[in-house]
Amino acid sequence: MRLKPDASGELKIYSLLLGLHELDKHLPPTGLRRPLGTQHHSETNRTNWLDGRQRKREFLDEEPTVVVVGAGQGGLMVAARLGMGGVSCLLVEKHQRVGDSWRKRYKSLVLHDPVYADHFPYLPYPANWPIFTPKDKLANWFELYVEAMELNVWTGCTVLPGTTYDRQTGAWSVPVRRADGTERVLHPKHVVQATGASGEPNVPRFRNMNAFDGTLVHSSGHEGGEKWKGKNVVIVGCCNSGHDIAQDLYENGAHVTMVQRSETLVLTSSPGLNTLLEGMYDENGPFVEDADYIHISTPILLLEKMHQAVAPLLLKDDKPIHDGLAKAGFKVDKNTSGLFIKYYRRGGGYYIDVGCSSLIAEGKIKVKQGVEVDEFVKEGVKFKDGVVLPADLVVLATGYDTMNTTCEKIFGSEIAGQTSEVWGVDTEGEIKGIWRSTGHPCFWCMGGNFQLARSYSRFLTLQIMAIEDGLMPREGVLE
Repeated sequence: MRLKPDASGELKIYSLLLGLHELDKHLPPTGLRRPLGTQHHSETNRTNWLDGRQRKREFLDEEPTVVVVGAGQGGLMVAARLGMGGVSCLLVEKHQRVGDSWRKRYKSLVLHDPVYADHFPYLPYPANWPIFTPKDKLANWFELYVEAMELNVWTGCTVLPGTTYDRQTGAWSVPVRRADGTERVLHPKHVVQATGASGEPNVPRFRNMNAFDGTLVHSSGHEGGEKWKGKNVVIVGCCNSGHDIAQDLYENGAHVTMVQRSETLVLTSSPGLNTLLEGMYDENGPFVEDADYIHISTPILLLEKMHQAVAPLLLKDDKPIHDGLAKAGFKVDKNTSGLFIKYYRRGGGYYIDVGCSSLIAEGKIKVKQGVEVDEFVKEGVKFKDGVVLPADLVVLATGYDTMNTTCEKIFGSEIAGQTSEVWGVDTEGEIKGIWRSTGHPCFWCMGGNFQLARSYSRFLTLQIMAIEDGLMPREGVLE
C-alpha cells in the first residue's frame, strides 16, 4: 500500500496491491517442514535416493500434473515453485542440455541486468557471483539448479504435432519424442508454454537475398566474431543484440556498420540503469522477494509516470553519450517513459550501453541511419538511396515474433487460436496474455526477464494449485 498526502496533508491510499502469497495445502517443505531424507529404522526393499529420483524423473508410476515446455529461466522457476508446492511437474526441453538456450548464443554475451535482479527462487546466487553474468556461467547454473531443486527434465525432447485437450476430463494429450527416439503421450492437467516472451526469430524478407555471396544470419544464429577479423560486416538492427554483436565483431577486428532504421532508446548501464535500480536491486537493497513485491506493487501506468519524473536526471547523466551518438548520425529515442515501459509495451527497442555507444561515437563502428534496405546484391546490401555497403557477413538483429507464433508452431493452430495475444500493455495496465489465463483452459504462458519470471512464476503456479484444489475454474478466471 502506498500513501500520498492530499491538499490538506491527510494521507490517502493511491496504490494498493492485493496478491496471493501461498496456499495452506501447498506450503514449501522448508524450516520445520524440511524433509528428513531417510528413515531411521529397518525397512525391507528400501529404495535409495538416486533410484527414487530416476524413477520419479521418468514418471513411471504417474502422469505429471503439469508439463512445462521449455527449460529456460521461466520454465525452471515455474517447475521449482510447483515442486516446492507438492505438484508434480515435467519440463520438456528441446536442447540436449539444460541451459543451451543461453550456452549456444554468441560467445561474448553477458547479461545486462545486475545479479541483484537475477536471483532464482529458493536458491540465490552465491555471494561472490559477478554483478554481470556471462552466458556460459549462467547456463551451468541452470544445470546446477535442476539438480539442487530436483526438477524433472527431459532434454533433447520435442513436442510432436497432435496436442489436444479434452474439455470433459480436463486432461491434455501431449505427444513427445525423447532424445533416444522413443515416443510417449503425456496426459497432464496443465500445459505451460515457457519458450520465452519472444517467439521465433523475425527474419524480414528483402529483395534478392539469394543474390548475396556472403554469410547471412539472424542474430540468434551468430556464434561469435573470431573468424571475421578484417572482414566487412553489416548489422541490420540497433537494439541490445545488434549492439552486443557489433561490439564483439569490432573487438575481433571486423569493420562494422550498423543499419538503424528508426530510433533507439539508449540508457547507460552506469549511471543510467543503476539509477533506476538503486535501493531495490543493488548491494544494499532489500531481500530480493521484498524488492519484487515493491516492484510489482507499482502499476505499470503509475511506473510510467515515475519514469517520466526521473527522466530529466537520466537524460542529463547520459547526455555525453547521447551527444556523441548524435554526431555519429545515430538517432536516440528520448521517450521519457523509459526503458521498463518500452520493454513492457514492445519487448525491445532499447540498448543498455555497455561500451558500444562509445565505439559508435568515436567512429569505430559506422552507422547507416534512416534509409531502408532496397535489396541484396552479390557484394553486399543496397539501400534506397543507391548506396551499396560491401559485406562478407550480414547479421539481421531484427528481433523476434511473439509467443503466439511459437504456440502455433508447437501446439497447432486450433490451440493457438484460442489463446490471447501475448505481451504489450492492455487497457488496465497489465501485460497481455502471460502469467494468467490465456483464454484456453489450463494452458499458460510463462516468460520475461529474470526479475519478472521470478515474481510472476509465483502467481502463475498459485493459480494452477488453486484450480487443482477446486478453488478456481479450469479457465483460470474467477467470476
